[in-house]
Amino acid sequence: MKKKIFERVNESLLMEKLDNGLEVYLYKTNKTKNFYITISVKYGANVTKYKIGDKVTEIIPGSAHFLEHKVMALSENKEISKRINELGSLANAWTSYNGTNYNIFGSINIKENLILLLDIFYNTDINPKNVEEEKGIIGEEIDMYKDKINSYMASELFKNLFNTSYVKNTVVGERSDIAKITAKGLNKIYKDFYVPNNTFITVCGNFDENDIMNTIKEYMNKLDLKPKKLPKVIKGREKDTVRIPYQEIKKDINDVRVKYAIKINRKAFSVKNKRLLSAYLNIILGANFSATSPLYEKYKNENIVTSLNRSMSIIDNHIVIIIEAFTKDGDRFIKELEKDIKKLSLSKDEFERKRKRYLKSYILDFDNIEDVEYIIAISLMTENKISYKAYSEIMSLDYNIALEVLKSINTDNVSIIKTVK
Repeated sequence: MKKKIFERVNESLLMEKLDNGLEVYLYKTNKTKNFYITISVKYGANVTKYKIGDKVTEIIPGSAHFLEHKVMALSENKEISKRINELGSLANAWTSYNGTNYNIFGSINIKENLILLLDIFYNTDINPKNVEEEKGIIGEEIDMYKDKINSYMASELFKNLFNTSYVKNTVVGERSDIAKITAKGLNKIYKDFYVPNNTFITVCGNFDENDIMNTIKEYMNKLDLKPKKLPKVIKGREKDTVRIPYQEIKKDINDVRVKYAIKINRKAFSVKNKRLLSAYLNIILGANFSATSPLYEKYKNENIVTSLNRSMSIIDNHIVIIIEAFTKDGDRFIKELEKDIKKLSLSKDEFERKRKRYLKSYILDFDNIEDVEYIIAISLMTENKISYKAYSEIMSLDYNIALEVLKSINTDNVSIIKTVK
């Protein structure tokens, strides 16, 4: 096993790549008596089309999430479900655009929990009957998602921002998509992507590393799985322009909700490192749109908003910045924001305060095994590597470069979504 150290916090991570390509990450800590075990696949809702040899496969939106349901089918795996409950453990799963994660959180008998999770992952039964039965459950989940106005507005906004990108589709898909999904299609995805060399296991907690590693190796030896050539994911070329610049959603709520989104090609920024660019943008946005920012105070004092928030995402070759607000007058807020967003500022003192907050957040992440696992999972799903020098990266953030990033924010391509009664 290779040992890597996360700098500054002096926390170690053991890693080993098995002969079949499966990667295992072991994070041992005495800060907790609990453990967190996950199996992750580098396959998520961002895969809409792929190629093996000369054959191209189109994926129905919502398939990655549907497959997660059929793998983590505890209502069907009654014996496994019963044993997990007896152990007092919690089993769950999640799907994002970048990957799918299956997990167990517990406090006793880590080896048995590990084997139970492996059994869930590698003994999947996907057949026409249980796929049809699952469609109703996922349909209800889609309806619940749409009933949440914030989630619904966010999904509509990304549909408006993008022309061909995967983010035009939600992770869960639409009811019309789910109706088309078949057991045959899900089994093909499982066969093509749920392979050892596209999968990694993470174990966090207080345990014997050699014992856990041997347990995984023994289990994998019995399966005798081989590495496979991974499919080639096919991506479309996304335009810089937005598809729909403005949309209104009718909703009987007192406060108007507005989401103002800017879409910028990453080439506009001199900073090429995704993590660093994300840090610079979050510092700039935090300085201008947080609850302690002068702009928020101005909007609040003038009764323009009752709350103000911001977020940013990196979607392939584009940056998306979203400013959202609760307001009594949506048109007034949009008018003021369109003026103010062209004159954002960042003082050196504010830059240093935000950078220190980044450093503090990084250190505090290592107090929680679920946060550590999430850092590992997201890093591997999005960049196929883990940064062990995040502290140095944050320390390297430079005020003058932050100002360059600030100047590169343009409003050439904007999409706005607003609720109306």
